[in-house]
Amino acid sequence: MFLDIINRLVPALADAAALSLVTLAIVLIFRTSFTTNFAQGMIATSAAYVTTVFYNRFLFIRFPESNVIILMIISFLSGIIVGFLIGVFIDVILIRKSKFSNALTKQMITMGMVLFLLGLLPTLFYRADLNMPSIPRFFTKTMMIPIGDRFMVIQQNHLYSIAVATLCISAVFIALKYTKWGLGVRSTASNERVAGMMGVNTKLITALSWGIAGALGSIGAMLHATSQTVSAGMMVEMQVNGFLASILGGFSTFIGPVVGAIIIPILNTFTSFLSQRITVGGASLSVYYKVFVYIIILIIILIKPIGLFGKKIAKKV
Repeated sequence: MFLDIINRLVPALADAAALSLVTLAIVLIFRTSFTTNFAQGMIATSAAYVTTVFYNRFLFIRFPESNVIILMIISFLSGIIVGFLIGVFIDVILIRKSKFSNALTKQMITMGMVLFLLGLLPTLFYRADLNMPSIPRFFTKTMMIPIGDRFMVIQQNHLYSIAVATLCISAVFIALKYTKWGLGVRSTASNERVAGMMGVNTKLITALSWGIAGALGSIGAMLHATSQTVSAGMMVEMQVNGFLASILGGFSTFIGPVVGAIIIPILNTFTSFLSQRITVGGASLSVYYKVFVYIIILIIILIKPIGLFGKKIAKKV
């Protein structure tokens, strides 16, 4: 039983790695623009499309003798750049040019981007969709570690996903603490007006935050796509879980939502494992395991509405 849990836990941590990147992107925009970005999933999906098509339709055909690792890195960088540019475009061109720029307006703009990209991607890549392979899977070797008379099964791509996400998230937190951009983000998140009065270029900080959030979400989508076929709706569930993780961890912090993004896939794994072993009237409860997860999250939020790591904001008059 213990080995069964371990074999399920590693894929869960790989899912948590991708979800953590998407969640951190959502929170980064929320803290700097004071709105929820409903287009985060579609921005990431766009990057996944570009990465896949660029590799399979251009790099692999034009440079068949080249090192596949180098081609993979180039294709991933193309997706990251696309995600960054879309994020900057939404903030600089759409949000700032809007007549009434408030939290609700920003949300409506991101919803409009969801509809736009949802229609654009299948149209733009319609020929590729006829035979759309997944993002290059180069580290798909399965490692079998003997434990007694059984084996611990670990896929290499899961380990690489965990490593890449850990490096990216660590880099963002280091930047938040030790760079001028990070100081600007923390100042803007605390009070945008006062930050502007103190000389912080809040417009530049916000634009960079949207771009970095787009890049982080793109990396999350590319890691997520290594285990499935790229499609326009591939990030819908991850977008929803990203919001849930942010609420669970607390929107008022950066680290809390990341922890929430780790908790949710692990909860999914354990509830799935336990529900398969519980029967009611001869029927397994395994199909309801996600319901149990959402109930647990709901109970936690009812007990602590500001999230596990949330901080109460006190305003002095």
